[in-house]
Amino acid sequence: MTTYHAEKRIDHDLTDAFAYLADPANLPEYFPKITSARQVGPELVQTTAAVDTDGDGEQERVSGQAWFHADDATHEITWGSPEHSAYHGALKMTGSGGQDTLLSLQIDAADDHPGIQEALDEALESIARHLAAHSPG
Repeated sequence: MTTYHAEKRIDHDLTDAFAYLADPANLPEYFPKITSARQVGPELVQTTAAVDTDGDGEQERVSGQAWFHADDATHEITWGSPEHSAYHGALKMTGSGGQDTLLSLQIDAADDHPGIQEALDEALESIARHLAAHSPG
């Protein structure tokens, strides 16, 4: 099992950030590889992504379903593949009050996948940019 982890501190309200990130429809806005996402059942999301599945340098379109759970009490979003239990991830948000929120993103996979660490870092940067641009005030 390979674990990838990234963190980023953002200047945004924890509750507002969680509300935005907990909506599966927003996934394509902050996960660079996801091109579409829609809820198709309780805690079940249909996604389409552009990824290099065969290592040839070309992006292939991949579609599938994932479980997606947002826990309001812990400000944690977890997801995974129903078909591949070794793949799952979590986005946890913690705050110390006010606009100071720490995003902690983790993905566990059965083996090493080139580019995942960069994708996590890019996703956190994308989240920070989006929330800053849509910050109330």
